[in-house]
Amino acid sequence: MIFQLHLKRLAERHQMIRFSCLTLLLLVQICILPYAHSQNANNAGKEEAETCVAPNGSPGHCLVYTECANLALWRRQHNLQNSEDVKKMLCSNDEIHVCCNHTNPYLTDTDYLTQLNPDGLALLQAVRCTLPLTDRVANGKNTILGQYPFMALLRYDVPGRPFLCGGSLITSWFVLTAGHCITPTLIGVRLGEYKLSTEIDCVSGTLCLPEAENFLIAQKFKHPNYNKPMWTHDVALLKLDREVKFKIHIKPICLPISPLVFDYKNLPKYYYVAGWGHTQNTNSSDILQHAKIPHQDRNICERIFAPHGIGITYDHICAGGKDRVDTCKGDSGGPLFAPAPFKKMNGITFNRQVQFGIVSFGFIGCGDNNTKEAAYANVFEYMPWITNILALET
Repeated sequence: MIFQLHLKRLAERHQMIRFSCLTLLLLVQICILPYAHSQNANNAGKEEAETCVAPNGSPGHCLVYTECANLALWRRQHNLQNSEDVKKMLCSNDEIHVCCNHTNPYLTDTDYLTQLNPDGLALLQAVRCTLPLTDRVANGKNTILGQYPFMALLRYDVPGRPFLCGGSLITSWFVLTAGHCITPTLIGVRLGEYKLSTEIDCVSGTLCLPEAENFLIAQKFKHPNYNKPMWTHDVALLKLDREVKFKIHIKPICLPISPLVFDYKNLPKYYYVAGWGHTQNTNSSDILQHAKIPHQDRNICERIFAPHGIGITYDHICAGGKDRVDTCKGDSGGPLFAPAPFKKMNGITFNRQVQFGIVSFGFIGCGDNNTKEAAYANVFEYMPWITNILALET
């Protein structure tokens, strides 16, 4: 019995030493090596790997640590300091598999958070942005009253056509829109609108929203590298003349500032677009429209727009092209958005409406039988610029 007990203790000690050595090796890999393996190997390993949940609550794949693309980045994102912290990453009984973050095809730089202005990021983190409610867009449908309180109408000094672009409220001072919407005739922003022809928007005569509110523009910020002929860097910010008071019909949309968003395994297969834009055969819609459109591989838009001399890059998201649903003239500058995991508290993940793109350009004749995919400015790529502007101007 004493001999058996001694063997058992030796086995336990051996197991402890083995675990400590493997954990130490993993900790060294995380803290010292910037890349443990090539990205191609990482992607290949993910094809057969089991899914798991990372220490920060984001989805990942259970991989041998040498196949995790960037262990040094993990150390920074998850504040891994010692062997106890490293244990949180383990996802198998062999102590060498870790729950490795998914890479994000929208990003050229995997070290995302460090690229953002910390003061601008803090302002966005303090915003209580919009919860998803449910599941002018050509062939779209009327929205529910107050469904998208972040939608903005851009007001122009143009007789008979005051609203030529859209946008999205992102803080109590700023509206995000497209660079090509910034013109000398742009004079204001309307928030909280639903039906253009009525001052008070109601359904069934009893359920009503407060009146829409008009703002002047204190400053216009067009991306310094905006290039209309090439349709790149098509993003802009508008600082309003006074602070917005959030109400039931006026609230900001979330931007992709959470690890749960940019590490999200299933980046949206479908997005939503909304606006009052023109349809194929009519003037602008009287009621806010919305529609669901599919995400498309970037190379699809590359093939479509290359013959027209327009290059599709990481600046763009490609979406749409099905069921005659499209964004049209007047929807420019509006958000491309989807419900996505945004916050995790006490083990519960909360979704928010997150803006992934900005309506940028497509083909004339939107919403007809030959509807094609359209290009949207990729908000991920512009978050460093956006947070810089917020930090400087607030």
